[in-house]
Amino acid sequence: MNYDSSQQLILGLVLAALMFGVALELRLSHFLLVARRPLPALVGLLCQCLLLPWLTLVATLFLDLRPGLELGMLLVAACPGGNLSNVITHLARGNTALSVSVTSLSSLLAILSLPLNFALTSSLNPETAAFLHGQMSSLDVDASGIIGGLVVLLVLPLLAGMAVGNLAPAFSARVLPWFKRFSLLAFGLFLVVAAAGNWQLLVANAGLVLLVVVGHNASALLLGWSASRLTRLPEADRRALTIEVGMQNSGLALGLILTQFGGQLDMALVAGFWGLWHIVSGLALVALWRRNPPRGQEELSCAS
Repeated sequence: MNYDSSQQLILGLVLAALMFGVALELRLSHFLLVARRPLPALVGLLCQCLLLPWLTLVATLFLDLRPGLELGMLLVAACPGGNLSNVITHLARGNTALSVSVTSLSSLLAILSLPLNFALTSSLNPETAAFLHGQMSSLDVDASGIIGGLVVLLVLPLLAGMAVGNLAPAFSARVLPWFKRFSLLAFGLFLVVAAAGNWQLLVANAGLVLLVVVGHNASALLLGWSASRLTRLPEADRRALTIEVGMQNSGLALGLILTQFGGQLDMALVAGFWGLWHIVSGLALVALWRRNPPRGQEELSCAS
């Protein structure tokens, strides 16, 4: 896949700027509410760190796919939520504080959960186990890289945005509309640029791989929505967890594939298509939910 370091840097800077804009409307009371009501975060972490990887294993056991594609599915499912989910949740008028909390916790837990889930699930699928045996090194997650990325892309912009929003509310009110317009424009532009840069590869593999990714992503979204619905969470929380479980950190998966698996093509295609498609599915949810404030609870002040 054609994703060079400069594109990763640009996207990282865009996400950091978007997180700053999101945090302008966040208040400490939002996170205190999450601490007082831990159930929504626990539901999200259960889906993200346990149910999705193991349900993906069950799916690969029934699907007759190339081992590389199944390994790609297992690796993406084992990854934590991506920072992009926080911005999408904000645009979809979900509980942004809950989304940020689940992203942060799942990213930290990924230091252990990612290699453990991937090692176990890939070994329990006979085809992927045979494919991996004697060919690829053990998965080595760079803990400092995960924590460093979390700090740069999430923690620092979040703290800076919250500081500005709480200390200079008048300034925040003036610049906030520009950040919202920038959010939609940046997502659309990145989607077009990413698709154009990988057009030939996307067209050549748009059949089976795209079908697998779309189905896998839809299943993840449904898992987040169903779990939050079964536990009777408020609608703003359901929106947040639906998006959170459905938007994996496919960039992390792609980086691991390039560094740990020799850039195995089928795995890279799954991670690359995920990176494109979950933007499409996320924006589709924004279009569905944006005009309708959450029902069943008072509208969060961070949703606009």
